[in-house]
Amino acid sequence: MSKQNAGKLVPLEGLRGIAAIIVMLGHLVRGLVPPGAGPLNALNLIHQWALNGGAAVSVFFVLSGFILSLPFAKDQNWSRILTALFKRWPRLAALTTIACLFSWAMIMLSHGDYKQAAAITSNDWMASHFNSPLHGRDTSWAAALRSGLYGVFLFGDVHFDSPLWTMRIELFGSFAIFLIAPILFWIGRWPLRLAAIGAVMLAAGLVPPVTFFSDFLVGTMLAMLYADHKFPDLSNWQAVIGGLAGVYLFCFSAGPATIIEAPLKAALPDASAAHFVWDVSAAVIIIVLLGNQSARHFFSKRWAVWLGRLSFPLYLLHVPIMLSVGAAIVIYTAGALGIAGAVLLAAAVTIGITLACALPLAWVDTAWTGALRTMTGMLIKARPATEKS
Repeated sequence: MSKQNAGKLVPLEGLRGIAAIIVMLGHLVRGLVPPGAGPLNALNLIHQWALNGGAAVSVFFVLSGFILSLPFAKDQNWSRILTALFKRWPRLAALTTIACLFSWAMIMLSHGDYKQAAAITSNDWMASHFNSPLHGRDTSWAAALRSGLYGVFLFGDVHFDSPLWTMRIELFGSFAIFLIAPILFWIGRWPLRLAAIGAVMLAAGLVPPVTFFSDFLVGTMLAMLYADHKFPDLSNWQAVIGGLAGVYLFCFSAGPATIIEAPLKAALPDASAAHFVWDVSAAVIIIVLLGNQSARHFFSKRWAVWLGRLSFPLYLLHVPIMLSVGAAIVIYTAGALGIAGAVLLAAAVTIGITLACALPLAWVDTAWTGALRTMTGMLIKARPATEKS
């Protein structure tokens, strides 16, 4: 494989963006579409098969493990580890804080419209504030500030914005990778590396949230393969076959087995092992994107770059917008358009407003990430001078 360069990682940002869109579309179906048979039941079927939020989250974690581990292929010195640990919380907390304050504003403006909308659509997820009830919770701006700064990370406090449940896993999974990846790269020998990874995965077991650490380790293993130039050079046909296999595994459900899933489902110990299937899916797709020239070229275009930039803001903002603006549209248009028409309009407007709000937040994210990189870069550059003095 040719020497790696930064441009070859652009496809992974495109993949992150696609995963964020899948999460957003899945949440729109789950939160707006009435359950059971009806004119929109096809959307429920699409959600069951293709809009797999659990698999998309596994993609996020595997990508994090890959991207956060790769710098340690160059060196494993203590300053790189410390600076990585230092900037990870500020990197995530800046946007989670903005998201929680934004959600607080939407809650104050909408005055519980989501409950009325849920009564119209008979949607339990909408009624429960997307499985994060507000009843009995502090919904002040100060509570939103605390949640965004540290509550979502330390206590799993996600009543302002339910998708933030992944942030606690993302933060502590990142910390673990910053400590483990340098050791794995330093070991060098693959049998020992695999033995260590297997031991940690076995210790993590199948009980969430600890088991999600295995997702990060899969990403680390891919990073080591990539750094050792062991990714295969795939022909277009091999990439097509691998891509189809990755998509099939991505669509694997943690729920009751369907005919197409039955053989694989029978081989798993229980439904909680489904995310290991999704890890394999993420690994296969990453290998295809970085190992096939055509796929790499297509996913390195500007659309993929923009999807990557927008992925985190899209993930953070879509649920608060759906529960406020989307709910209001359902309430005020259901009489004229019918429930199906109102739901489709609410989904379209939610997507449009989410994109509009994600653009400035992506700029903030880029600026903040650059500032953190500059500060930590200064710390790394200062290390030799400190050692000489």
